[in-house]
Amino acid sequence: MRVTPAEPAAGPVAPAAAGAACPARAGLRWAAWVLGGATILGAVVLSAWELAAARVPQHRAALEELIRQQTGLSVSFSQLGVRWGWYGPEAVFHSVALGEPGGRGALLRAPQLIVGLDAWRMVRSGRLEAGRITLVNPDIDLGAGAGLAGARAGGAGHEPVPSAGARLLSRWRDGRIDIQGGTLRWPRAGAPSPLTLSVRHAQLRRLASAWTADALVLLPASLGASAHLALQMTGDPARPAGLTGTLSFEGRMLEFAGWRALVEYPPLQRYLPQAGRGNLELHTEFAQGSILGADGTVLAQALEWRAPVAAAAALTVERLSGAWRLARLGGHWRFEAHALEIGAPASAPTTLSVDAATDAAWARGTLQSAPLPVVAAIARWYAPQLPLAQVALSGAVRELTFDWNARRPGGVRLRTSAQLENLTLATPARDMVLTGLTGHVAGADARLVADLQAHAAQLTLAREQRVSLDNLAIAARLAIAADGGGWQVSTDDLEVRRAQLSVTASGAIGAAGAGRQPQINAHVAVKDADVALLARLLGARALAAFGAPAAQLTAGRIASADLEWRGPLAAAQPPWTPGGTGFRGAVGLRDATLAGSDPWPDTQHLDARIEWHGPSMHAAIDGGQVGTFQLVAASAEWDARGRAMHLAGRVTGSAQQALAWLRQHPQLSAYASGLQDVDLRGDTLLDVDMLVRQPRERTRVTAVLDGAQLRAVAGLPPIDALRGTLAFTAGHLQPSTLTGQWLGGPVSLGVAERRETGVTALAIFGRGLVDVRQALLAAGASDDAQLAGNAEWSALLTFLPATDAGGPRWRVRADSNLIGVASGLPEPFGKAPGALLPLHVEVQAGADAGQLRLSLGDRLHAWAALSRSGELWRIERGTVRLASTAPTPPAEPGLLLEGRISRLDLPAYLALWRQIGRDAALPALRARLTTSQLIVGERSYPEVSLAAQASRAGGQLQLQSADFSGTVRWPAAVSGAHPALVQLARLNLAQPGDAALGAGMLAALAPAAQLSIDALQWQGHPIGRFDALLAAQADALEVSELHLAGDNEDTRGTLQCRDGVCRLQFSLDSRNAAATLSAFGFRPELDASHGRLQGELQWPQQAPTSLATLDGRLHMQLEQGVTRAGAPSAGVPFALLAVPALTKGMSPGLSFSSLTADFVLHDGQATTSDLHFDGDAEILVRGRTGLLAQDYDEQAWILRGEERLPAALRRLGPTPKVAAVWLSLRELFNGSAADRSRAALRLRGTWVEPIVTPAE
Repeated sequence: MRVTPAEPAAGPVAPAAAGAACPARAGLRWAAWVLGGATILGAVVLSAWELAAARVPQHRAALEELIRQQTGLSVSFSQLGVRWGWYGPEAVFHSVALGEPGGRGALLRAPQLIVGLDAWRMVRSGRLEAGRITLVNPDIDLGAGAGLAGARAGGAGHEPVPSAGARLLSRWRDGRIDIQGGTLRWPRAGAPSPLTLSVRHAQLRRLASAWTADALVLLPASLGASAHLALQMTGDPARPAGLTGTLSFEGRMLEFAGWRALVEYPPLQRYLPQAGRGNLELHTEFAQGSILGADGTVLAQALEWRAPVAAAAALTVERLSGAWRLARLGGHWRFEAHALEIGAPASAPTTLSVDAATDAAWARGTLQSAPLPVVAAIARWYAPQLPLAQVALSGAVRELTFDWNARRPGGVRLRTSAQLENLTLATPARDMVLTGLTGHVAGADARLVADLQAHAAQLTLAREQRVSLDNLAIAARLAIAADGGGWQVSTDDLEVRRAQLSVTASGAIGAAGAGRQPQINAHVAVKDADVALLARLLGARALAAFGAPAAQLTAGRIASADLEWRGPLAAAQPPWTPGGTGFRGAVGLRDATLAGSDPWPDTQHLDARIEWHGPSMHAAIDGGQVGTFQLVAASAEWDARGRAMHLAGRVTGSAQQALAWLRQHPQLSAYASGLQDVDLRGDTLLDVDMLVRQPRERTRVTAVLDGAQLRAVAGLPPIDALRGTLAFTAGHLQPSTLTGQWLGGPVSLGVAERRETGVTALAIFGRGLVDVRQALLAAGASDDAQLAGNAEWSALLTFLPATDAGGPRWRVRADSNLIGVASGLPEPFGKAPGALLPLHVEVQAGADAGQLRLSLGDRLHAWAALSRSGELWRIERGTVRLASTAPTPPAEPGLLLEGRISRLDLPAYLALWRQIGRDAALPALRARLTTSQLIVGERSYPEVSLAAQASRAGGQLQLQSADFSGTVRWPAAVSGAHPALVQLARLNLAQPGDAALGAGMLAALAPAAQLSIDALQWQGHPIGRFDALLAAQADALEVSELHLAGDNEDTRGTLQCRDGVCRLQFSLDSRNAAATLSAFGFRPELDASHGRLQGELQWPQQAPTSLATLDGRLHMQLEQGVTRAGAPSAGVPFALLAVPALTKGMSPGLSFSSLTADFVLHDGQATTSDLHFDGDAEILVRGRTGLLAQDYDEQAWILRGEERLPAALRRLGPTPKVAAVWLSLRELFNGSAADRSRAALRLRGTWVEPIVTPAE
């Protein structure tokens, strides 16, 4: 190569460029030296290679000897060649077979065996030197050859395969062996074919006593996927006791069942799983042939260990993962596993620590945070006789310790203790689950003591409807033993509490051996248990085992219960079914409910004690309620297998509700025909005796009545205080006698069945004595003293059952002669006590219609057609005639009343007719009556004729008499907007009480009435037309728009009666005072062109009409008038005027321009302090006027005009004192009593004879 240097450039950078050319030339020289050395080395190597290749045929024997010395095995091959490999020259042997010298077979066969020649060593030594040996796809059969033939056959006295392999390796010289592909055949004892492994690659190196090996093999399907081994050790393989090193194993997807079959050591086989797969990593360290420690990881699933005995179940673990470590500490081994996952993933990883003696004389360890199902499965696998298969356990083992020592005596070699958390007990099918428990288990060998505790456990049962019971407090100590193939669980202290509920149990359950029937010997006590809850917990099937009554138990409380159960335990059968079983107990029920079945009602509030011995049940019942009846005392006996039942008891209850129950269940009518149609009320006592024995039953019932009430027919008063006995046998009523009280008198009834027209009828014959006054009160009339006495009566009531032609019917015939009844009523009802007046009543009715006929001697006859609507009987049409002839049935609907009545209470009749018109059970009423005496309050009117009509649309009454006449009309609903109308043409009030006519009508026409009187008279004096609107409520009366219009006066006012007080406000304006006084019955002692009287008065509402009850104020004002003398015959004086009394006898009278006064009324007195007469004379008056005593006590001052006064008064004429009184009037009225003593005159005496005297 020729390099031409560049010309240096001019300028200051030229020297630097020249200096840079020196390093470039130095680099080229170094490259030339390296290339030359490589060329020389290549030439040497090439020369050696050509030399070796040229001498290969000459050194065939030497190569064979080289392999024999290197491996210790004899070799045979078909062809030999040399080639240049990656690491130098290589001798390639084709179709190679290696075997032990003198062996009968080849230990290894390979298509190629490649020996790498060490050129450097060959150059130094001048002979063939092997660097490494490579086997390509060899077929290695460890059972071939003479030395391993016995191992393959498994014969006695032959060398095992591992020992033979170690012996072969010990003869191998230093070097390296690589295996690329191929197979490895491992002989198995007792197996016809060896185990074949596929080798991916393997390498073995030896340097003096140091060995390294690495291999990756593919496993057969029976063993898994692959395995990787790595070995580092020092020593002679033929002498295991001197080996030291490490061994690593990594298996993927291992099938543990296949590996278990490879292990020929039985004690180790027991602890290896017989099924499952997973990954396993193992790292061991050994020295002088002994293992110093090991560690690794495992990830496996679906593990299964074979049961120790044939009848037991295998141990299965769904998942196992974690890291572990084994170390030798002095004279014992320690095994530790951390972050274990056994079964399902847990909240806290499981840890295991085990210490064991090297000679296996003892072992102890601790397991923490382990899943309870896995621990229970291990316990069941270790001790299969325990009944753990009948219980599904879940939860966590917080800590488990065990201590096993072979030196202890039998039964105490293994000591265990476990703390359990979140414990759940369940059946295998999980139809019963108990959660929320904690526990502690301790024991030795197969005897354990378990302490279970819970403060808020929950029990869940899988029923048709899920049952859940929470807040359970549980405390239990269980002794568990497994001996001789049998097992036993016993307790002396098991208690469950929930609120008031308490369950305690003691006893034992066990079996003598595997497959033997369990035996039970237990005692259970229950307190304050809810029956409904217990029924849901036990299920319908468990309750039905106690018989039909227990199956019908739906509610209540078990106050206490004791059960004893001894003998075989069969869960699917009643406890008394197996032979030799003793099952007895007692239960105290409180407030229980038995569900009834049609037609029988439910039994409620049942208090009973039930005892049983086997299937024989006995119940002593203290009380309860059967439908509407109260169960007083009863007893029941039955066989739980349903063979027979006997019930005897006494019940009390309402007869009315019992009969209503009979009506609701027509299928029971055969037990008492017709009885369901009777209205019997009150308490009754029933004695029932029933024997149910298939296929028939026998029933006997006795009903004792004490104080019952019988309503024989709707509408009649009931028979009270009914006493007696009704007996029923085989569904038939026996003749019975009852006594009672009806309408104030005794009654005797005979009740029996009788045949009538081919059917069985219920007949009730009655006889008794009736109090007429009680009869009137029962009919709704008032207690009228004009009727009194007693009368005998007799009646026959027959109830006929329903037929094809119609429903049930009843018929009653009643008669009385009324002897002993005295009537002060006017005709036609008046009679003497001893007079005979026959009364006959006959009624025939069916389900919907009937007829009534009634006669009272020859005085009254009535006929009515009846129809029924619901529980009411309605008169469709009828006639009541007050005559001796029978009435004619009317053709049209309605009730006709005709005849004459001696006395008639108008308000009562008016209210009655209004009620009849509104009553849906009665038709429209038409009445044509005359009466000799019409009663209105305290006033009576003679000879009044009445014509009335009443219906739902309203009514009308026309009255006609000598004193008054008028018409009353009322709408369907009287209200303030639609009041009743009372129109009277004339009315004469003789006294204030005569106003009761309007009040009485208002009471009957409430709540509102418009009263109009065209001509109102006061004691024969016409006072004008009167109008008022009356409104009445329950406790109030209001009269508004009150207006009295006379010829000379006009009066308006209002009246309110409320809270027991009546208040009147009025104002009377007169255009002629004298005429007004005369119209109201007063003497016309004064006349005025204009007058006004205003007042506010009140009086007690219930007090009699009297001036003594009046309180209030009056204001009087008269203008432009004159006093005058009035004749005594003209009426009573109007005493409030006072001045006429002072001027009595004066003629002509005194004229005045005004007369005013204010009065206060109280306690029958009218008091004034300002009566002022101003006219011809001026007079001042103050004092009291007695309204009841009709007297005066007043003082008068004559201020001027004394000459016009009578002579008697003039002699008492004006004095300076009187003048002083007038001049200081204000001081006089407001001064002291001493000042007022200066009055001039005093007015005393009566209204008729007043006395005027000087003032004292």
